[in-house]
Amino acid sequence: MALVIVVVLLLMVQWSLKSYTRHGESVAVPDLKGINIEKAAQILDDKNLDWQIIDSIFDSNKPPLSVVDQNPKNGSKVKYGRTIYITINATNAPTTELPDLIGRSSYKYAKMQLESFGLKVGEPIYKPDPHLNSVIGMQVGGKPVTKKTRVAKGTTITLILGDGIGGSSMPVPYLIGLRYEEAEFKLKGYSLNVGALVVKEDVVDTAGAIIYKQIPAFGSGNSIRIGEPIDLFISKELPEGIIVDPTLYDIPLEDSIQ
Repeated sequence: MALVIVVVLLLMVQWSLKSYTRHGESVAVPDLKGINIEKAAQILDDKNLDWQIIDSIFDSNKPPLSVVDQNPKNGSKVKYGRTIYITINATNAPTTELPDLIGRSSYKYAKMQLESFGLKVGEPIYKPDPHLNSVIGMQVGGKPVTKKTRVAKGTTITLILGDGIGGSSMPVPYLIGLRYEEAEFKLKGYSLNVGALVVKEDVVDTAGAIIYKQIPAFGSGNSIRIGEPIDLFISKELPEGIIVDPTLYDIPLEDSIQ
């Protein structure tokens, strides 16, 4: 009789454990992404699943304290009591230092750098400066900021760019027949830049090569904004048919259209 009682008790305990743990049964993990953590916790509790927050990130496009990731993924079959690991969206953005851009960066490079720091770039503001599209300042909310200023990731940075001295323009200088180093020096004197450099195959010494074509061309009322580039075509010798007028090298720019 004692042996029978022990067997019956063991069977009852085994049946009770199976009933309590729902042995062999599984439940589908719900989709929690985008749901506030409190509501997500209630959903998991209702399905007899445990949960644990293991990480947080910041995404300004998602609601604070919402679920951004989960493991196991939604739809996975798990046993009752399984722990679901959750990553949530933080309430406050982490901060970062502004990079050193003022006076040393173009708009394109500065925009790329700021975005790599998790920042946004607003519409630029142009102010008089000899260097077109160069970064001469930065603002946040209308107030000036400098390098190493700490701002929250996702902050919009407004770049102050040079407009080439108020957008003023000048006649295109005459460069045909000059050697490359001479043309480069002359362009710097006019606050202009060398753009694309097209080199013929016979060129060995770039500095001593001769300009046989330029874009934009000299004359015919052609003008260029200060700070903009001129594309140069160079060869070892002046190509046949190209006529050089040295009297145009020193002509005042204000008279060059005439």
